[in-house]
Amino acid sequence: MIIRFIQQFLLERRKEIPFIIFFFFLLSFILSRLVVIGIETETIPFIRYIYIRGIHIHHFAFGIIFLAIAGFFALIHKDKKHLRKTAAMYGIGLGLTFDEFGMWLHLEQDYWLRPSYDAIIIIALILINIIYFKVFWKKIGKILQSLVR
Repeated sequence: MIIRFIQQFLLERRKEIPFIIFFFFLLSFILSRLVVIGIETETIPFIRYIYIRGIHIHHFAFGIIFLAIAGFFALIHKDKKHLRKTAAMYGIGLGLTFDEFGMWLHLEQDYWLRPSYDAIIIIALILINIIYFKVFWKKIGKILQSLVR
């Protein structure tokens, strides 16, 4: 059932990569939130926050590493063979990084800041528009170009 659902939304090859990015973006956001909830409520006893020399390493640091690796792979691999893996890695990095967007802005250790949710919603909406409304936005762009001329 899940495979049929995914295939329905991946009928065109050009939609596949943005869909993979979107899927892993949402998956990493949801899983990171579940892990944080599990740690804070102590329902996942074997998982703890990571500290190195007394400094809490937030998961957005791992997101930045994923984004850097995905960017590097995108630059060195010219073949399409690695494109799906790179897209998945990019989506994971995007989700982990922007999950803590509120912390970037406020420099507070608070996982529940509103800007984090706003960033996730905005990125999700942008990706949905890229995946499902690309033709619509191309038409709007052509109309706007004709008005400017």
